[in-house]
Amino acid sequence: MKRFFLFNIILLLSLLVPTTAQEKRGWEKGPLTWADFAPMDQSIGPEHSYLEYILDVERRNDVVNGIELQSRTAVLYVDRKMSWVDTHYRTSQQLHYNQVAFNLAELHRRRLQLVIDTGGAVNMDYYTRLLTYMVDSFCHQTYYGADTQMVAFWEQDVRRKMDSITPLMVEQHQKANTIEKIIPQWSMAFNIGGGAKVFAGEQHKLFAPSGGMYFDFEGSLWRNLFAMGFYIGGGRCLPDSIEAVDNINKLYASDKISTIDFYINYGFITIDRRKWSLTPFVGYGMQAFLYDEGDGTSSNGPSEGCWRVGIDVKYHMANDETYYRTQLEQFLLSAHGKVYLTFDRYRDLIGTPTGVTINAQVGFSLGIKQSKLRRAATKKN
Repeated sequence: MKRFFLFNIILLLSLLVPTTAQEKRGWEKGPLTWADFAPMDQSIGPEHSYLEYILDVERRNDVVNGIELQSRTAVLYVDRKMSWVDTHYRTSQQLHYNQVAFNLAELHRRRLQLVIDTGGAVNMDYYTRLLTYMVDSFCHQTYYGADTQMVAFWEQDVRRKMDSITPLMVEQHQKANTIEKIIPQWSMAFNIGGGAKVFAGEQHKLFAPSGGMYFDFEGSLWRNLFAMGFYIGGGRCLPDSIEAVDNINKLYASDKISTIDFYINYGFITIDRRKWSLTPFVGYGMQAFLYDEGDGTSSNGPSEGCWRVGIDVKYHMANDETYYRTQLEQFLLSAHGKVYLTFDRYRDLIGTPTGVTINAQVGFSLGIKQSKLRRAATKKN
């Protein structure tokens, strides 16, 4: 009852004085000193000093290439106005006991930051109660610092666990934090749109340009991009093509043809910005034709396995970002375009005509992308 009465007097006095930045003290500021405690003339039972903690999740503004992004950062402060010490017990032993308790609270903050960084749900009421339970357990087991051996045991255990969370060892507690670089890790996307093929070289007099649609799936690892897809189009043979094939009667009735491509590409993402990307690529695929017999049936025409080379470009029209302290996750709706050449040689046509097919595709892409963030070195406040 006595402790409860004194604690509420301190709380009431604290409410009469406006809170300032100097009354909040972060763990990264260095070891505790008695200046971080308000003086009292007596203890509360066996408790000769007390630390009041503030655990919270703050939203920060991070700057990426001049664009501000929001992040969530777990923070832990000591309220210097609410923390107190009996002036008769300002000993190094008592200060060391409080420092271990502060380290334990900082360990709890780092664990909370890990939950935030990995996308876990955060129930602040639960984590605040858990912090209170952890610190109270330490206080009772060490008999409020009187059992120095138990304090040493807790100190070693807490330090070992803190060092195991090295990326979160020091929180700068600052308003802004500059991201030095965004490093892509992986992505997946589905692309769909329309395309066109124009035949050049000796094939130019055989086939008219073809128009159709394409769809493909792609995935990347770091900057390596892999894609697999189809192009399905419609076109027609030109009159001169009758002289270039074995079965003249079949082609004579073929006013319409279907163009089918299957391809596998590999590319390296050379430019990767938040708004757009550019990827040169090479690949291999099968280019084939189906001929209309004129009676509603179709027959196989010439087919050719061929190499291809080109450029893939994406412009991100919509970018839904989920930003963590070490990662950036993006859901992207992009305008997608490809321009590439295929090198053809149809061996089943008379004269084995060779040439280059010029391909262009324009459409949309829906994808997910995860990147790693590298922060610039900053100074402590």
